[in-house]
Amino acid sequence: MPRPTRIHVITGGRFHDFDLARLTLLTIMAENDSLRATCAENFDRVTDLEDHAGVILYTCDLMPTDAQAEALDTFVRRGGRLFALHAANAHLEFTEGPEIVTSGVRIPGLVKPTAEDIAPRFMELLGSRFLAHLPAQPIHIHVEDRDHPITAGLEDFTLIDEPYMATPLGENRVLLSARYKGDAPGYLLGEWTDDSPRPQLYVRDHGRGAVLYMPLGHACGRFDMQPMMDEAPVVRGPWDDPNYQELLRRGVAWIAAGTDNLA
Repeated sequence: MPRPTRIHVITGGRFHDFDLARLTLLTIMAENDSLRATCAENFDRVTDLEDHAGVILYTCDLMPTDAQAEALDTFVRRGGRLFALHAANAHLEFTEGPEIVTSGVRIPGLVKPTAEDIAPRFMELLGSRFLAHLPAQPIHIHVEDRDHPITAGLEDFTLIDEPYMATPLGENRVLLSARYKGDAPGYLLGEWTDDSPRPQLYVRDHGRGAVLYMPLGHACGRFDMQPMMDEAPVVRGPWDDPNYQELLRRGVAWIAAGTDNLA
C-alpha cells in the first residue's frame, strides 16, 4: 500500500513571521500530493519521528533540550533529512543597554554572537553558529556548485534579505555563496571588512542522513517584535521572491528524495 512522505515543520521562536513561513512551506508541499505535513511551534515532537522522512526548521532563539537535540541528531544519522532556514542557528542575548533603534526596530542593547556553549550538539548538527547580520539589502547569490541536484540548472540571482555572518562548524558542501561586508548595527560584532564568499546554502552528510541549511529568509510581521515594540515594520523579505521559493521547493524535494535512506 502506498504511503505518504511525512515532513515535520517546526516554525517558532521570536521576532519573525512564523505564520508566513509556515503558510509558504505548506503551500509548496501541497504541490506534491504524496507529501503530508505535521506542524509544531517547538521541538517537543522530535522524539517521535519514526514515520517521517525529514524536518524543516524556521526558528529563531528556539533551542532544543539536550534530549531533543540527541533525538534530532539520531533521526538524521538513521537516514532522516533536516532542512534548516535562516535563524535556526541563532540564540539571542542582549548587552545591558543602552536601547538601540536599527532599521526601525527597537532593541534593549547590542546582540551578542551565539555562544559556543549554547546547544552545542544542535549547532554541530546544523553546521554553523550565528554571529550577526548586516541590514537588509540586495544580495547577489552565486551558484557555487552546479553539480549537486539541489542547484543543478540554477543561475545566479539577486534578492533582498539580511546578509548573515556565521561560524562554520565541520565540513559543509557549499552550494550557493555571496560576498558582502559592512556594518552590522545592533550587534556586538558591528563591522565586517572581509568580503570573502559566505555560504548561502550548504549541505552536509550526517550518518545515513543529511542536513541542508540556508541562512536566507528573514520576515517580520506587525506584532512580531512585542514586547520590545508594540508594532514593528512589516517585512516579507524574500518570501515572495520566485528564486527563494524555488530554493524552498528544491529543499522539500530533497527531503522527499531521501526516503530510500530511511531504516
